[in-house]
Amino acid sequence: MLSDILDLQDVYAGTIDGNLDKCVGVYNAKTSKPQRICIGGKACPKTLEKHISVLIHWTDTPTQAEIKAQSVLDILSDIRQYKGDGFTVKYLECKEPVSVGRDERGVCEYVIEAQYITKGMNEYGKHNRSLSRI
Repeated sequence: MLSDILDLQDVYAGTIDGNLDKCVGVYNAKTSKPQRICIGGKACPKTLEKHISVLIHWTDTPTQAEIKAQSVLDILSDIRQYKGDGFTVKYLECKEPVSVGRDERGVCEYVIEAQYITKGMNEYGKHNRSLSRI
């Protein structure tokens, strides 16, 4: 889904290819809010919140990396009612990109912390929290 939205081929879930100069990785956020449980229990919610970190691993030029990070932020912030396979991303709430420095090869990296809200269940009647959906 995210590779289509960002129009990028090299988008990875849970990792990146550190040999590339340009790619994006999506990770579970290191911190998140407590899970909300609806009245009626875990079987009743119609939406799900998921906290993620989006790593923009982009060239050895800081200006280009910052421009790409801002572009990714703009695209993510505009997502509304995106329909995927059996679910709908209602919207994403994103924080500003933060530079996390360079990797060991000198490639600049930025991180965008985000929370997305989905609606829909998998074939087992449960919300799928997997990053592979992104």
